[in-house]
Amino acid sequence: MRQPLFSFKKFLRGKAKRRGWNMFSHRYSHWFAGILGLYSYLNIFFLDGDRLFAVAVDPFPLFALILTLSFSVWYINRQVENAIRKQTSKIHPLILQFGISVALVLLLAYLSSQITGYILEGPFSFSWQNFLLTSAFVTRINLFLNSINAIYFYNSKLKEKAIEAEKFKTLTTEARLKSVNSQLNPHFFFNNLSTLSVLIHQDANTADQYLQKLSDVYRYILKNKNNELIPLTEEIDFLKKYLELLTIRFEDSLKFSLDLEKSSFQKLIPPAVLQLLVENVVKHNYFTRMEPLEVSISSNEFSLKLFNKKQLKEVVEFSSGIGLQNISDRYKFLHCDIRIEDEEDHFMVELPLIDDKTLTFSRGRALSTSKN
Repeated sequence: MRQPLFSFKKFLRGKAKRRGWNMFSHRYSHWFAGILGLYSYLNIFFLDGDRLFAVAVDPFPLFALILTLSFSVWYINRQVENAIRKQTSKIHPLILQFGISVALVLLLAYLSSQITGYILEGPFSFSWQNFLLTSAFVTRINLFLNSINAIYFYNSKLKEKAIEAEKFKTLTTEARLKSVNSQLNPHFFFNNLSTLSVLIHQDANTADQYLQKLSDVYRYILKNKNNELIPLTEEIDFLKKYLELLTIRFEDSLKFSLDLEKSSFQKLIPPAVLQLLVENVVKHNYFTRMEPLEVSISSNEFSLKLFNKKQLKEVVEFSSGIGLQNISDRYKFLHCDIRIEDEEDHFMVELPLIDDKTLTFSRGRALSTSKN
C-alpha cells in the first residue's frame, strides 16, 4: 500500500520528541523551581514553618540552601526526563519520572545533610533528625513540581488529541467533499452520447462540433472535481459551452438569457453547479419551438439566481437525486445555504457568491483552472 506523504501522528511524535513530553524541558520551567524556593524561604523565615534544621539559621545561608535544593530537585527531574525519554517502558512515564526522582531527591537530602554539617558543624552536623527534615523538604518540592508536570503532561496530550481529531475531521470532510464533487449524472452522459449518435448519421460536421464541445465540458468537470471553488467567470465560460450543446440538441426550444453584474465576476462559486441547475430545469420541463422554455441567469455582488417559468412534464425521467441535493451539500461544506423558490408557476434557485477576501473555510479551492 502506498504510504501518504504526510503522517499527522508522526508529526506529533516528532514534535513531542523535539520539545520533550513534560514541563521540565520547557525553557521557562526553572522559574517554577525559583518561585517555589522563594516561597519556601518566605514561609520558613516569616511564618516559622517547617525548618531544615532543629535550630535557627541565619537568613542568607538559609535562603542560599533552600534555592540550591529547589533548583537541584528541578535539575534532577530534568535529567530523569532526558534519560527515560530515550527508553521504551511499559510503565507510565509520569510514574517512572516520579519514582526515580523520589529516590534521587532522598539521595540529595542525604548529601545535603552531610555537606551542610561539614560546613556549619555544631548542631548542623549530620544527624537523623536533620536528614529527615531535609528529606521532608526536598520531597515536598519534588511532589509539587511533579504535580505541575502531570498537569502539563495531560494538558499537552489533550491539545494533541484535539489537533489530531480536528485533522481527521478535516480529512473526513475533504473526502466527503471530493465524493460529492465527483458525482456525475450518468443520464447526462448517455443523453449526450445518444444525441451524438444521431448527429453522426445526420450531419457529420455538426457531430464533430458537438463532440468537441462535449469534450470541453467533460474536461472542465474532471479538471475541477477536486476544487471547492472557482471564479464565477470560469463557471460562466463553462456554462456557455454547455448551453451550446443544448442548443445543438434542442435548437430554438430552449432560450437562455444572462444578466451578470461586473462586481460578481471575481466572486467564487463551486464548479459545475450552474450546469447541474440547467440540467435540472431541462429534466423537469417540456419545451418545443411553439412553447420554448426560457431560463434567465442573473447575478449581483452577493448572489446568482437561476429563474424559469414552469412547464412541467407529465412524466419526469428517472432522477438519481444528484442535482439540487449535490449543490446544497457542496454549499454546506462552505457553511452557506442556497435558497429555493418552488412556486406553482415558476422555479428559482439563488446561490451565494463567495468573496475570497473573507473566505476562511475553503481548503482545496483553485482560484484559476489555468494554474492546474
